[in-house]
Amino acid sequence: MKRLKRLARHEAVYLLLFILLVALSLRGPITGLPPLLSRISQDLNLSSSQSGLLTSLPLLAFAFFAPVASWLTRYFRIERILASGVGLIALGMLMRTFGATATLYLGAVVIGAGIAIGNVLLPSLLKREFPEHIIQLTAVYVLMMSIGGFMMSSFMVPLSLFAEQNLLVLPFTDTPIRGWSFALACQMLCIILPLMVWFSGKIPLHQAPQKNTLEVSSSVWRSKTAWQVAGFLSFNSLLSYILVAWVPAILMSQGYRDTTAGLYQGYLQLAGAAPSLLLTPFIHRLGSHRRLCLFATGLTFMSLAGFLFVPSESAIWSVLFGFGISMGFILGLSFVGMRTHSPKQAAALSGMAQLIGYTLAAIGPVFIGALYDWRQSWDWPLYILLVICAIWSTLGWFASPKPKPSVL
Repeated sequence: MKRLKRLARHEAVYLLLFILLVALSLRGPITGLPPLLSRISQDLNLSSSQSGLLTSLPLLAFAFFAPVASWLTRYFRIERILASGVGLIALGMLMRTFGATATLYLGAVVIGAGIAIGNVLLPSLLKREFPEHIIQLTAVYVLMMSIGGFMMSSFMVPLSLFAEQNLLVLPFTDTPIRGWSFALACQMLCIILPLMVWFSGKIPLHQAPQKNTLEVSSSVWRSKTAWQVAGFLSFNSLLSYILVAWVPAILMSQGYRDTTAGLYQGYLQLAGAAPSLLLTPFIHRLGSHRRLCLFATGLTFMSLAGFLFVPSESAIWSVLFGFGISMGFILGLSFVGMRTHSPKQAAALSGMAQLIGYTLAAIGPVFIGALYDWRQSWDWPLYILLVICAIWSTLGWFASPKPKPSVL
């Protein structure tokens, strides 16, 4: 009996390690691109709208593949689907390094498909394997996402400069490597880690596919609670991906160098780790979820106003935005597990939230880029973001009722 318990504990450790390493690669491939957009746009002659499409395509893939990931759980084990998603992320990363416009766009779609699988199924897997520690482990894997986002955002421009200054060439040829292509290739180092854990063969496969997911999925779309949670997560995604896509351009328009703009975007990603560190040990001492949601949305609103009215303190606003948006994201993801009855229902709600959220988020960067092209100013886009944040705050109030969240 003791040996079985030790074996189960050993398998749980490997499964948790796999989850956390997958999370490490769920944000960086998207957030690591904007600091390079000006270089890519100049090299490939892309307009602002075309550049915005590079960040929107993964979001469209998120929206399309989120319900597909939920549907796949009817036929395949969750762990195998997750491993396939990691493989798709690796393939998309490789395609982006080829240095052509077509492969950049195609790689973005493939990366989006892989990340969608991780986004949908990680909450379901936590619900199944660690039901007593949902919010704590959600905070930890969001911490890993923030670390991955920070590394890939902060180091992209320096890596690009390194390749250009040292005139790196492709092996066995004299073809020079584009700096931004080399920087994107370096992102692949992170995706190797979860693949190594998966191919170690020590990830347990406990749960057989469940083929009645369709009924659960249908009931989710008729639930008021599901719409509240989905709305909160949707506007979180909308705000996050718009600002992540354009904050380097906003900062450079205010006089910052591209290296500084990329660093500040790294601050934004790194600040997302702070809510994870606070929520993990102290969640039961920080008050109601409704109060926490208002705190998160309030900080985000303050940071957006700061970018607009006090741009000289953009380092502070980057940190506050990263903290607030990440805290809201953690709370929204935890609601997926806390307000559902089963892993199947959690997967269905997660798929619903991401279908809606990433459809909105995909439109956002393109719309903001087009608005900037029209107005040649970032003031109007920032005013629109303030309105979106106010709506997000209202949704947070309804998505987190007191004193105990209802279930579907």
